[in-house]
Amino acid sequence: MHWLRRVLGGPAQPPYAAGDSPPELAADLIETEQMAAELVDYLLGNRLFRQIVVETPAGPRRPKMTLGGLYERIQALSAAAALGPGDRRRLAQVVEAWEAARRRYPDQVQEKVQRELQSFLQSWKYYLAQRATNPERWQEEYEVESRNRQRVLTVLRLLGPAAPAGLIEDLAALEEESVVSGQ
Repeated sequence: MHWLRRVLGGPAQPPYAAGDSPPELAADLIETEQMAAELVDYLLGNRLFRQIVVETPAGPRRPKMTLGGLYERIQALSAAAALGPGDRRRLAQVVEAWEAARRRYPDQVQEKVQRELQSFLQSWKYYLAQRATNPERWQEEYEVESRNRQRVLTVLRLLGPAAPAGLIEDLAALEEESVVSGQ
């Protein structure tokens, strides 16, 4: 079979850097690197959700990029004990690109993060309202929909002092209200 590869030119090199982490982490890092590579274009563009396509060892992926999504990936990879030393160096380059973009385009970062917060809040509030009217049907959706609540918290961390005051308390009250009205 080796002779056939030589005759036919052999397989092309993969479009991603080889990593020293388990395949799933390697794929997550490649996604994160692609997001970092597109970060400036994303910040200067109008779209809140940027569809990207990434070839990984685990196959092609099509994540939607947001600042909160990139930040979540950076945090998860930073905390991953199994991330290899070479991949940690690659992640450090992503973090450098992230920090540089935040310094260079603070207004665009703030605008995107505010829009992202509103988007995830609207989705979570809609889910809570629907769950209150039909708890059995919407309970099945909880695991997927609760990601929007987690994204709200992630975006609030990104906003820091610029986060709306009292939002966490308002969110908790809304969640409690939806549980009570749904019983």
